[in-house]
Amino acid sequence: MIKNFVLGVFLLLAVESFGQEAYDCYHFDEGGRTREHFVDFQTMTLDISFDVNAKMVYGNVEYVFSTIRPVINSLALDAPEITIESVLLDNEPVGFDMIDDQVHIQFPNKLPWEEVYALNIAYTAQPEKGIYFLGWDDASDRMRKQIWTQGQGVDNRYWIPSFDDVSDKLITETRITFDTAFEVISNGNLREIKDNKDGTQTWHYKMDEPHVPYLVMIAIGDFDYVDMTSSNGIVSRQYYYPDRPQEIEPTYAYSNEMMDWMEEEFGLDYPWGKIYRNVPVADFLYGAMENTTSTIFTDYYLQDSREALERNYVGTNAHELTHQWFGDLISEWNGASHWLHESFATHYAKHFEREVYGEDAFQWERYKEMRQAMYADDKDNLPIAHSESGSSRHYPKGSFVIDMLREAAGGDEAYRKVMTSYLKKYAFKHVDTHLYQLEFLNVLGLNLDWFFNQWVYKGGYPVLECSFMESKEELLLRVNQVQEQSSTVGLFQLDLPIQVHYKDGSHTNLVMKVREAEEEFLVKNESKKTVDFVVFNPNNAFYAEIKQDRSTEELLAQVLKAPFMMDRYLALRALEDVAIKEKRKTLLAAYENETFYALKVNIVKQLANDSSQESKALIMNAAQDELVEVRRAVLMHRDSVDERLFPFIEDMLSDSSIVNVELALEKLVAQYPEKKEAFYEAVANDAAAYDQLNVALLNLKAADGDKNAMLQLVDYCSGSFEFRLRIKAMKALEELNYSGEDFLLQLIETSVHFNRRLAGTASGILTSIVSEMDDSSSIEELIARFDFDKNELKRLDVLRDKLGFRD
Repeated sequence: MIKNFVLGVFLLLAVESFGQEAYDCYHFDEGGRTREHFVDFQTMTLDISFDVNAKMVYGNVEYVFSTIRPVINSLALDAPEITIESVLLDNEPVGFDMIDDQVHIQFPNKLPWEEVYALNIAYTAQPEKGIYFLGWDDASDRMRKQIWTQGQGVDNRYWIPSFDDVSDKLITETRITFDTAFEVISNGNLREIKDNKDGTQTWHYKMDEPHVPYLVMIAIGDFDYVDMTSSNGIVSRQYYYPDRPQEIEPTYAYSNEMMDWMEEEFGLDYPWGKIYRNVPVADFLYGAMENTTSTIFTDYYLQDSREALERNYVGTNAHELTHQWFGDLISEWNGASHWLHESFATHYAKHFEREVYGEDAFQWERYKEMRQAMYADDKDNLPIAHSESGSSRHYPKGSFVIDMLREAAGGDEAYRKVMTSYLKKYAFKHVDTHLYQLEFLNVLGLNLDWFFNQWVYKGGYPVLECSFMESKEELLLRVNQVQEQSSTVGLFQLDLPIQVHYKDGSHTNLVMKVREAEEEFLVKNESKKTVDFVVFNPNNAFYAEIKQDRSTEELLAQVLKAPFMMDRYLALRALEDVAIKEKRKTLLAAYENETFYALKVNIVKQLANDSSQESKALIMNAAQDELVEVRRAVLMHRDSVDERLFPFIEDMLSDSSIVNVELALEKLVAQYPEKKEAFYEAVANDAAAYDQLNVALLNLKAADGDKNAMLQLVDYCSGSFEFRLRIKAMKALEELNYSGEDFLLQLIETSVHFNRRLAGTASGILTSIVSEMDDSSSIEELIARFDFDKNELKRLDVLRDKLGFRD
């Protein structure tokens, strides 16, 4: 097809009705089936206490429910390995059996529908999952003593007998009895703290509105808190460790602005009263968890100003706060709609950070989203709306798709109107993708079947081969879709933006309708301008891979002249394989022009080892750049540190970034070993304050035969430290080829830890060591020294299989 356009006309992204295709599902999805239930649970009241040494839970849970079937005579609740002591229905004992990880309750009389009943269950448990005990068995008393929960997806069933599924909502109430020395946190409003005669306290929390069972949480530890109040009066209670008050401000930066921005963006007030909490915990399984009113997050994010130079908590904080609306207020019916939680939390966090960090940072985040999602899409063709699509599609791809949906809906204002209606209509209810899609029809009269069909219900992405040919009076643009097609990946319908740039410095914006596998667009060049370069899909407007053969001259021009940061960056990347003499001048000029770190880092990478005096001067300037990432690029990409560069690298031994300090130390010790003691002394104070740096320092010392350093590394592998630090110490000892008995004992114990990342690292190193042994019986003897609990013994069976110790 050939379409004619006149230069100088700016065409906006069009919103039109494409050939309508009905809502459909192209992949079978077992996880897309909603679990049936026979009753509607209305409330849950949980009374709970603990034996921390035995990791035991003692609970009594009462449900109020109504029957929603004509007649029921039994009820099954999830309760894996929970010991049920008694079951009462309206205060009368009833029979029960444990069958396949469920408690099956038998009612003496059939229960008619639409009646309300109270069900009380007394129980004990030593949970395998769902609730975790930290530090109570640390003989050195260095690890923080905590109890915390993680219910998503279906792990709360291990410590609360429950209908543990996303398809029901109920109002919850928790009464937690514990030692008075600790802070106790749960969902909702704190109603009372009651002093008990045995020296404990009972903390009483209550929700006012219903939420999904996996969002029930408890966190117990030695915490202090500060209250931050938004302009609408919402208190964000920010918990921290009492010995680390310097981490409050960097960790919880922009919290008030975040709450205000979201209420305005969503057109709906924070839905859970006047309290919201952030609670840091050690060894958390994920980055954070959006429990209703009370987010738990990994204390890795509890950072001072230097640590926050790396990956701070702002984005994750915004992500979890968004979930209070998307995921907690409105919730998926089943896993096929999980993207309605995670994609939206990712999307809105990204847009809030745009307000804080600016447009370039926002576009860089979109670029990272696209790369991460395409990596997953290249493995299989699962769509966003599928329970097995994985985090790369439920989080970043969905977030990017919502960016495109904003445009398809007619822009931000129209999109916000739909979202406000959607949130209000389904508040405290369940949703699925089709209900979300219909809201665009309800509010805007807009049928977006075409959009949801290609971006949500189908998988893959468009791969576009793009090219242009120019003559004196015409410009021919070609776009071919070359992605592999199937029943689940088809041709995409795109209003593809294109920027045509000319030698005189002007440019024209076009929008080309791409519908078929091969498209041609003929543009009249009435002014007879000479094309400098052409950018297809500028600023990554669409989730698409662009394949375009460009000359070095075109790329050099794009680096200097493209208006969007991302287009300049992509041209820089394309220049990486070009000879240095052809690009040096342009790279030097670009470095002076750019302010965003990603471009400056790439330029440093390309010029780091260039022998020209201009490039060497640039590298010395980069080593002093105000941007942490640019200084780091010198450390990462410069092969050698000569006499001229040495003082600048030495200065980085006191860099504001602890990561840069570590890299500088390693680089200088490797190239100037005769000065290593001076380098060690230069970082000693920081190493005493930052364990991650200390591990790196000990690694260098141990490599020189320092036995005390080796012993300290082994100690860092122990349960007295948080899991990321332990992983770093274990990897250091692995690099040192150390296999002493003290280390082997740490590896065995850590291999049965509940944190899979930590256990996986330990078991992997242990497996490698065992594989080099002629006789592994000594490992069996070391294993026999431990007194593992029943859950650790299960993990030990897995470890034995991995080590080849079991038939």
